[in-house]
Amino acid sequence: MQTASARYGRPKGTGLDDRKRLASIAAVLVANPKLKPTTAIRSLGVEDPSTIRRLRDKFNLEQGKLLAEARRAARAKTSSTQREVAKLAKLAQSSMPHDAIAAAPPVSKSSSLPSLSIVPQSSLLVGCLDLGVCAVSTALEGQIILAEYWLRLPAVSMALRGQLTLNAVAVAIYARSKARKACLN
Repeated sequence: MQTASARYGRPKGTGLDDRKRLASIAAVLVANPKLKPTTAIRSLGVEDPSTIRRLRDKFNLEQGKLLAEARRAARAKTSSTQREVAKLAKLAQSSMPHDAIAAAPPVSKSSSLPSLSIVPQSSLLVGCLDLGVCAVSTALEGQIILAEYWLRLPAVSMALRGQLTLNAVAVAIYARSKARKACLN
């Protein structure tokens, strides 16, 4: 007597570990909530329709948990950045002599921005350097994402494989001719 009905088709689940990809999808969605999961997956460089479908289905199953973890990670990142800024401000205040603060002209009540005369030059320098480092790191991240995208294209990957094969053949021929010349001498 048969107790369970026969199952047809492909078994459920691929056995692939997609936790990192799902976390990065959630991070993209936290950064830009207007995106849909499929658009976020494509923005990470995934082009295969079956992979997109698999990731979208897995993401939809655990969407709440993944988004909560991504929000928590984003908050932790911003709070650590705010702590670093506070440390730099405290350091700048401690390095500035108290006489310079007392000698600074008072800020008028009508102005919403503090006068630049009471801001020490070292904090201006640190702020400019921080801005430059931030711009450089953002540019590098963009270049890395673009390079990964181009390297995943089938035509580029085939060209790279062909170049590696050609290099291996050239090294083998060179080593063989060098060994032959050594035997003749």
